[in-house]
Amino acid sequence: MAIKALNSAIVANYPTASSASFLSGDALMIVPSTGFVAAAYRSAIGFSTLVQQMGRFVGFSADDTARTGNTMILADPVGSSYTDSSGVLQANNNGFYVVSKRAIGDFLAENVNGVTNPTAGSSGYEGPRRGVGVFNTPGGQFVTDRFASLASTTVILDDSLAYTLIPGDLLTIAASSANAGKLVKLDDRGTDGPIVGRVDSFDSASGLLYFTQLTGA
Repeated sequence: MAIKALNSAIVANYPTASSASFLSGDALMIVPSTGFVAAAYRSAIGFSTLVQQMGRFVGFSADDTARTGNTMILADPVGSSYTDSSGVLQANNNGFYVVSKRAIGDFLAENVNGVTNPTAGSSGYEGPRRGVGVFNTPGGQFVTDRFASLASTTVILDDSLAYTLIPGDLLTIAASSANAGKLVKLDDRGTDGPIVGRVDSFDSASGLLYFTQLTGA
């Protein structure tokens, strides 16, 4: 899964555990026991109140640590442009679409704890060598496929309401671990989760969500 930055000022760096597996575009939280980041969901331990959720959300991952399910968002320079019966070109190009990401494992985030590193001296042990990039600046504009067509209806556990996102909707973090890292519609401001973004537009044909980040670390 993927995220594409249209406008973002700062990308921060956070450590992550070697066992962590999440996708670019996932909402990330700080795990209280370790200080590392992981895919966020509102029913996580230490993430159960609105204040905790607001404090432990850090932003959206710019990197993949997962080895499967990775995608990337590309611009289509041609699209489905056509010439109509009057000889007028009807342009439908430069839109974004999402495809599977074919990448060598070495280019994924180095979330490893034990590695022979020539710069580490005789021990050969530095881990993790680097963390993951995180988009954490409010005001950034993005395109992502990391969302669920659901609305949050309680602070902690419920994302059961099916919902199609529309421009202007406020976004929060999904509640259950099954949707960890995904954005969902915030049903009730101030009670059903932290505000982390706003829907700018939703392209149902390509399955892509355009949104503005409204909070971060």
